[in-house]
Amino acid sequence: MHQKTAGELPGKDSADSRAKFSKGDARYWLVPGRLFKDESADYSCRFSVRGRRGQFCLATSNQATAAKRASELFTIIVTKGWDAGCALYRTADKKRNAQATFGTLIATATKLSTARRHSLDAYTKALRCIVAEIKGIRAGENADGKGSAHAAWREKVDAVPLADITPADVMAWKNSRLRAAESDPLAKRRAAVTVNSLMRNAKSLFGKKLLPFIEQSVTIPRPLPFDGVTFEKPPSMRYVSKVDAFGILAVARQELAEKEPEAFKVLLLALVCGLRRSEIDHLLWRSFDFGRKVLRVESTEFKELKSEDSAGEIDLDDDTLAIFRGFRAQNPKAAFVIESPNKPRSETKARCYRCDATFKRVLEWLREQGVESSKPLHTMRKEIGSIIASEHGIFEASRYLRHSDIRITSAIYADKKKTITPKSFDGLLRGAASVPINQAKAGKPKKRKA
Repeated sequence: MHQKTAGELPGKDSADSRAKFSKGDARYWLVPGRLFKDESADYSCRFSVRGRRGQFCLATSNQATAAKRASELFTIIVTKGWDAGCALYRTADKKRNAQATFGTLIATATKLSTARRHSLDAYTKALRCIVAEIKGIRAGENADGKGSAHAAWREKVDAVPLADITPADVMAWKNSRLRAAESDPLAKRRAAVTVNSLMRNAKSLFGKKLLPFIEQSVTIPRPLPFDGVTFEKPPSMRYVSKVDAFGILAVARQELAEKEPEAFKVLLLALVCGLRRSEIDHLLWRSFDFGRKVLRVESTEFKELKSEDSAGEIDLDDDTLAIFRGFRAQNPKAAFVIESPNKPRSETKARCYRCDATFKRVLEWLREQGVESSKPLHTMRKEIGSIIASEHGIFEASRYLRHSDIRITSAIYADKKKTITPKSFDGLLRGAASVPINQAKAGKPKKRKA
């Protein structure tokens, strides 16, 4: 049985319908094979008029829109000539590209992406940062992500046309950032990490899975801004412990347990249980199973975990269990482990910690104890990872930290905690102490012949 193809009229034979549609009719171009994609996500068309043949990229991946543009282009060339058609086509194409700005890209990607809101915020912030630095758009003194100064800065960045940022611009931006830090080895290391992070996040808005859907409503010029721009070789991210975790716990029990119990709970959850800040922020008391001596880390109605691999159970020792059981007895009706006057915010809104004031106090206290890293609370998570790795092995540390890949634990989180020396040399120097140096080097002297 014959099946109708796109472009056929209902109830008409296929050959008959094709004969009725001219190239000036959009339905002609809807017949399979007449529009094609030539090394691009956009449709193209080709036709001959008065002995001259031309091929045009229609600058859209939407088939219906491409068919309409092909019919309009053919009609103009037939009635007004090739020069008029090509000139008008180029002008229209420039106008379409001029309307495509980074603001329209971000808005469209936000609607179409399935990524978490927090991830999308990171993607858009990174892209805006790169575009602003390339175009020299400086933020106001109070442009801290809030208020009119930030809104004005973001409006200027969003108005930049997509066609204005090329891979060469991105490459020059990257090199400029790296050169600015080349005199200081530590700053250079940080600069490499920063440019890689910014590019990786920004490129997510041009991802292969997302881009075809964006191009149905936004004309994306080629090449893409990050095409061919390579990442810097990342420096070693291996954690080097510079703190005494057991000493910190001892001091915290003396100074925080009674006077600042919420801060003490935050520290225990980070240093002993290895929880992330966002996981601590919305941790519920029902996550504790005191009977089984475990803490369940799972997505709830208040918080979606970073990934499915972030879920898991953490075994609790008797001391930690007793401490949290005591805190629970003090307020048996509380829903959240960390008490705060702030209400939990929806996942659809921008990130804002419910227990932000408590977190700031813990960071301040940790710095007083000599924790000098830029993220002291996250350092506590790295500490417990290193301790678990030394006591039980890298695999158990990866499970404890709930990493999706053991390579993450090995490359970043696990520091060497044990003192390791080559036991085969034990006592070597003690045994050699009575041997003169020249004999030790030369070995046993040979007997002379008579």
